[in-house]
Amino acid sequence: MRKIKSFFITSLFTGSGKTTFTMGLLNLLKKDVISFKTGPDFIDPILHMKITGKKSYNLDSFFLDKDRLNNHFYGICKENKNENIVIEGAMGLLDGVRKNEASSDDIASKLELPVTLLIESYPSIHTIGPIINGIKNSARSDIKSIIITKSKSEKMFNLQKKSIIEETGIKNVFRFPKSDLLNIKDRHLGLNIHEDDFLKVAENASKLIQDNIDINILSHQINLNYDSEKIFNKNKLDYKNKKIAISKDEAFNFLYEDNLKYFEDKGLEILYFSPLNDKEIPDADFYYFTGGYPELFLKKLSKNKSMLRSVNKICNSEKPVIAECGGFMYLSKSINNYKMVGFFDCDSYMQNRMFKTFGYQNIKLNDFEIKGHEFHYSDMNYNEEINAFNIIMESSKNTFKSGILKNKTLGSYSHLYFKSSSKEELLWEFL
Repeated sequence: MRKIKSFFITSLFTGSGKTTFTMGLLNLLKKDVISFKTGPDFIDPILHMKITGKKSYNLDSFFLDKDRLNNHFYGICKENKNENIVIEGAMGLLDGVRKNEASSDDIASKLELPVTLLIESYPSIHTIGPIINGIKNSARSDIKSIIITKSKSEKMFNLQKKSIIEETGIKNVFRFPKSDLLNIKDRHLGLNIHEDDFLKVAENASKLIQDNIDINILSHQINLNYDSEKIFNKNKLDYKNKKIAISKDEAFNFLYEDNLKYFEDKGLEILYFSPLNDKEIPDADFYYFTGGYPELFLKKLSKNKSMLRSVNKICNSEKPVIAECGGFMYLSKSINNYKMVGFFDCDSYMQNRMFKTFGYQNIKLNDFEIKGHEFHYSDMNYNEEINAFNIIMESSKNTFKSGILKNKTLGSYSHLYFKSSSKEELLWEFL
């Protein structure tokens, strides 16, 4: 029976150094590792892939129920031959759509994996132990190890370690020192993924981990004895000899690896194209315009006239097209007054705050139900009817119409997780 090691990295709060630590751990294990990120994040999996050169997947217990989550996770572990699995948790351990729902703790408990909890060092000795003990008592997962991050003093750390052991009984307590060599630039949607200096940060973090932490203690051994028939049960309906064209370049790179695997499992041939650099869109049966950072490349996108004409022609044909978030903006008339495809009679513009419909969504188009997520800093001036999706926000339960369906082209701000649908058919078939 094949055995592998898992490292599930979580934290008390966002900003505790979890991503930096994970980058260092991935750099240490990059020759023999695959990675996951909990939640609907795009950016951290891109960072993972840049460090390891391997695919990085999402784990989300809102998108997938317990059985399907286990199938997804253990199926990927079985298909890959790597001996190490690194999972980076989102936000704080218990933070989800509601307490312990779609949280790192929820996912870890459903996968039966212990976690490592990171907590930033504060000028506190006797308080830190009870805080962690409270988290331990609230969590459904097993907290196996504690790492004090951004630690300025080894003396303070030793006092904190004693408090933690006495209060919680957790004996695996480590120090991850503060260092100016670990600073990463931010941008309005998270970490800046367009600069390579984070690779140096990953190297620096891996050195600190080697010097201060026994990573074997952080690991958990998994026996890959999960029901393989259950894992590899493919949907009966397949799309062999069908092609899907997907936007992918520096401007459009918000793409779940899970969705790509879903397409591959369906038998689809994937064709990538670049709205930035290619002259025209390839011939395919289905088209998918992904999200990303089009606002950073407006001049170049606007100047690629042949691609704009090619995309407009496809949208006016009978071929089904789905465009989400940045891809939706690209199909509008303009972004910040730069001319775009112009298929939808809308103008998009950036703003300085996150749009109000941020969060998980239950989405319905006629009788096709799917789950998704919305996260953007742009807005639209609509000059045609919003007529596509019926949406229920998972957190607030607010309902509203979203997106535009015109001809067979669907544009919306929702990032769709296709594996969450129980339908065998692709959403494109319902346009």
